[in-house]
Amino acid sequence: MVSKIGSVYRINNRQIEIVHNRDIFSSPKSDGKGLHIVGLMNSYVSIPLFNASTAIGIIFEQIEPSKENEILFSPKSEIVISKIRLIGIYDSIKEDFKKGIDFFPTLNSDVFSIDSKMLSAIYGTVLKKSNVQLQIGTDIYLDNVIINADPNILFGKHCAVFGNTGSGKSCTIASVLQGVYLDRKSRLNNTTKKRLKTIIIDSNEEYAKVFDDAASLTDGNTITPDWVSVQSFEDLELSHKDLNFHELTELLKEDSLNVIPYLRQAICTLKNTDNVDDKTYYEFATLAEQVVKEVPKIKDIKGNVMDDVFTMGYLKHVVRRIKNFSEDDRLTSIFGKEHNSIMNFLSDSKKSVLILSLRVSNDILSLLSYMICKSIFSFKSNVGIDHKENILLVLEEAHRYISSNSTGMINNYYVDKLAREGRKYGVNLLVSTQRPSEVSQTVISQCNSLIVHKISNARDLEFIRNTIEYDDKNQIDLLTSLKQQQALVLGEAFAFSSLVRIADANPLPRSETPTIFTADLDTT
Repeated sequence: MVSKIGSVYRINNRQIEIVHNRDIFSSPKSDGKGLHIVGLMNSYVSIPLFNASTAIGIIFEQIEPSKENEILFSPKSEIVISKIRLIGIYDSIKEDFKKGIDFFPTLNSDVFSIDSKMLSAIYGTVLKKSNVQLQIGTDIYLDNVIINADPNILFGKHCAVFGNTGSGKSCTIASVLQGVYLDRKSRLNNTTKKRLKTIIIDSNEEYAKVFDDAASLTDGNTITPDWVSVQSFEDLELSHKDLNFHELTELLKEDSLNVIPYLRQAICTLKNTDNVDDKTYYEFATLAEQVVKEVPKIKDIKGNVMDDVFTMGYLKHVVRRIKNFSEDDRLTSIFGKEHNSIMNFLSDSKKSVLILSLRVSNDILSLLSYMICKSIFSFKSNVGIDHKENILLVLEEAHRYISSNSTGMINNYYVDKLAREGRKYGVNLLVSTQRPSEVSQTVISQCNSLIVHKISNARDLEFIRNTIEYDDKNQIDLLTSLKQQQALVLGEAFAFSSLVRIADANPLPRSETPTIFTADLDTT
């Protein structure tokens, strides 16, 4: 039910102000499906114009009349001034909504609330009902109003999920992906064709069972679908053969002209080729010994053949580093494996989701993510193969391994490249982090759509305010007060920026807040 809540009091090019009585906050209105308080902060309002046109706006600030204008309001204590940002015009006859304002309401125009029917119609005209839609959640004030996203934009132009720990980021990612892949959710509308393969870098081991089906079992166990592959850190293969010579020297931190020629020749010898970058596998553990073998023999003053001690002095550091890499169990997936798990998954037409459970230290995770991103880019940029499926790379806890202050090529080079160029190859990113200010700005700035949960850190709020394009900077101030599972969605994938309750994830990721103390049972 639509109710009058006030009238227009002031107009400028950025906003309009309305006056209304405080009584509206104590008089809930019915929309046929429940009672709602109208005129609240962040709620939608409508202002009739002419020819069935209506201006639609959002209340973003509420204040009491100042001393300068209190003479206009009597008594002042009963009046509230609400500031409204207009977002578009709705034609009630055509049931059509268009973003942007061609003309403004006049002074003293009546201002009304919006019911769920009109709000649903507005959402439905921006994201056409006939187009492919993915249900993200519901409006936090009108829970029967469904908030949809355009999945072709959400997954086709990079997306980011921000929020404090415990705000619901992992559940949001699980919910969104379940909406795409689990038919029982019935949240992906107007399509039966899914040309999307998803790789999740699961740095906290939360997602292994989010696609499982427990319906057919009675013992509490779950069944992982055939189209889902879960790989542990121990099973992951990202062979060093896919590293070029420059990348290897970066890892070994070696650029000495007294060392590089011997290292290069040793690799060529082990690969049995003159091309040091040839992708031929060799046992990395034998490289240290081969480097030593490449040192030419010399004769001492007595004519005895011996190693060139001077050259060996230069080589001892790189030999030690090679041995450390080959003996480090954390690096076995790179320096002890021949095949490539990413390439295998991308070539497998029967698999749609690859979950990489990688609970390892940040330095190892950084190297693994580099290899994963390089593998994806190499696969999709191969002009000799037609790869029709799009790839979604989910970067969970991205601040741990995509640093904003990284300068080395071996860290952010390929993820930055995917952020800038991936879309034309059909590679897209879903970035999740609790510290957006610490993530590569190249990556964040390329995200066209955002799902932002509660953010409390002042530095992160300022980063979002200055880095991301959005309709109204005042909305960023809302982020400190959001509840768990609530989020501000904004960007190209959504009809317009909205406060949303994210759809429930089922099964849930393994990210629940731990219980440290439990209440004693009442035995009386």
